[in-house]
Amino acid sequence: MARKPKKSEVNTNEWMNTYADTVTLLLCFFVLLFSFSTINEKKWKEIVEALRYKPPASEQKLNLENLDPSKLDVKGTMTPSDSKSTEEAQDLLYRTIKNYIQENNLESKIELIKGDDMVTIRFKDTILFNPDRTELREDGKVILNDISKVLLSSIDIIKMINIQGHTASTPKGQPEFQNTFEFSTKRAVNVLEYMISTANMDPFKLSAIGYGQYHPIESNETEEGRSRNRRVEIIVESYPIEKNISVEPSKNNSKK
Repeated sequence: MARKPKKSEVNTNEWMNTYADTVTLLLCFFVLLFSFSTINEKKWKEIVEALRYKPPASEQKLNLENLDPSKLDVKGTMTPSDSKSTEEAQDLLYRTIKNYIQENNLESKIELIKGDDMVTIRFKDTILFNPDRTELREDGKVILNDISKVLLSSIDIIKMINIQGHTASTPKGQPEFQNTFEFSTKRAVNVLEYMISTANMDPFKLSAIGYGQYHPIESNETEEGRSRNRRVEIIVESYPIEKNISVEPSKNNSKK
């Protein structure tokens, strides 16, 4: 009688080896993912600090307390510390301009007025312009350039710089101007253009307007009163006190 063939002794558990290897590889993969997602806090701060923008020396913090504006770098930016409020920065701007006026004996020609969220710089017309002329005087340009540098150093807290031209009720004017509105506006625009082209001010923070004879600060019945009414005013409007100033370097200093 023929012998029955023996059943093949095949190992059917080989798939478990492959499965175990796959599971091990997956585990290693997820461990690596987890390790990548867990960043040391100290190392992260070091990376962020290394990537942080560091301004050049000309844009570092400036101490304007006793600063001579004529020696101020146009690119300088006043960046008060976090502990200082906008109000303190406004006071610093006011004191800096006031010191400049006093040191240059300009009290009789420039009047400084501090209000809520604004500083008004009032120029007697003869300091910037010759009588009945709209072209800036050369010595007036020097003063305007110095004032512009101080404003530029505080540009981060400044919301708007409004330039206003005013005349008296009986100005002679120039033949090409039909009324006091045109004459006063031309003076204000010339100041604005000088601050943009020469002092490198940001045009987005400047405006010019002429009020003619209709906003006097003194009576037009006397020559002294009319002399005071002929003026140019630069009104520096700051951000509200509640708004904290930024400590980042200004990005508006470059000419647009």
